[in-house]
Amino acid sequence: MKKNKFTPYILLTVAFLFLVSCGSQQDDLPGANIEKISNPDKNLTLDDITAVGYKKNKTYKVNDLPEAKSAYYGFLKIPKEKITIDYELRFYENQEKAKTIGVDWVTERIGKDAILTKGDATWKEGVKDARTCGGDSGHGKGYSLVVASSTCNLAKYFDYFIYGNMIILCQGKDIEQSVNNCRLILSKLEPAAE
Repeated sequence: MKKNKFTPYILLTVAFLFLVSCGSQQDDLPGANIEKISNPDKNLTLDDITAVGYKKNKTYKVNDLPEAKSAYYGFLKIPKEKITIDYELRFYENQEKAKTIGVDWVTERIGKDAILTKGDATWKEGVKDARTCGGDSGHGKGYSLVVASSTCNLAKYFDYFIYGNMIILCQGKDIEQSVNNCRLILSKLEPAAE
């Protein structure tokens, strides 16, 4: 088969168009403009989040979570897609405390290297809720059923956002889905565009 001298350029063009189309789809997602750390002057409470559809399942004890005022585990139902997304919320006095103190305590609970056993976790509350079975962490398909039947120590949260005085850990099968799920719920707190 004879190679066309334009083949590399065609492949690059197709790859570029694919990336551009993916980027534009990403920009169309709810809250696409919400930064990882935003709204430093907002002082949120659980009531602000439940007002946008968050359902609280558990209230965590925060005695051993430095500077935290409260923490919760719950979910947001997306009826149109027939899914629920889990979130862990941690509230602090202000965003500065969330950033300087809270982030260290969040990072051990997210991603592939999350610490998900009570014996090893720095903060024991909610460790069980931060785990998922078989990699189905988020509304996408994860691992096979064989793996799912034997693996229930996988991270449910792959990223977090700091919005005002709140740190929110968001369910997802990977970082991208977790970020999208954070932005989805936080977009409901944003003032409507006029």
